[in-house]
Amino acid sequence: TRYYDEGSGEPMLLVHGSGFAGTASANTWVPVLGLLAKRFHVYAPDKLASGMTDNPKSDDDLNIRGEVQHMVNFIQTMKLGKVHLIGQSRGGGLAFLLAVNHPELVKTLVIVDSATASPGAGDDRTNRRKNLLEHCPQEPATALWPCQQAALLYDRSVVTPDFVAAATFMENRPKAQETDKRVTREVSRKAGLVQAEMNYDAYRRIDVEGVLQMPVLLYWGKNDPSVLPIQAEQLFNIIAETNPHARLQFINRAGHFHYREHPEEFAHTVTSFIDYWNGPGAKELTALKR
Repeated sequence: TRYYDEGSGEPMLLVHGSGFAGTASANTWVPVLGLLAKRFHVYAPDKLASGMTDNPKSDDDLNIRGEVQHMVNFIQTMKLGKVHLIGQSRGGGLAFLLAVNHPELVKTLVIVDSATASPGAGDDRTNRRKNLLEHCPQEPATALWPCQQAALLYDRSVVTPDFVAAATFMENRPKAQETDKRVTREVSRKAGLVQAEMNYDAYRRIDVEGVLQMPVLLYWGKNDPSVLPIQAEQLFNIIAETNPHARLQFINRAGHFHYREHPEEFAHTVTSFIDYWNGPGAKELTALKR
């Protein structure tokens, strides 16, 4: 597993979105790494079969369950204890499922613009993204990827040449080319079933068992064209019904990657959220546990 390791203090784990491609990596967090590292010990790994992290031995792990287990293994191998967990997009789905199934590893949870974690809404997400990205070239992947990134942003200037160059390098590595061959239509179909099953079980456990009691922040770009604001509201309603420590915040004039568009505000908001529950909110958490 390739990862960034910055700062000191309480451990924070950043989980990037997309997946199973060289172009998907922890590089997306670079604008906020230094800002968050002023207060936390920040770890930002490339997910399983993404960026420069190895592929799994079995295709049975090329799904969200495999990604969750890989991240659990990362936390345990690095001996991080409880982490402040932040996940964006598909990484937000990973973080959500990890927190539901392994609450002993998560101190606070921040989910950023995640259709993977959220219930569907409006037009089908696949159709919505297809229409949004239909103008992008399909080949090569290194041309498709920056076009997709820009289409999901409010401020497209944050897709910088160095960001694209790093993704191009990783996508051209033999490992990434092997990943592309292994993610067949059948593998993708099975992965979709695994994700649907895990989300259904997570929603049920939140409702029936009251799991996910750590402080949770849903942090959404109001202008994200691929994950509708109503999806954030629906996920919030599911969590907040049994979790009094759930919060929902929108950021205006921001798209799917608002932590790149507004990095200082992102770091400030996340730090303030955590500091509250470490400080004044800690008494509330302790009282409820009793």
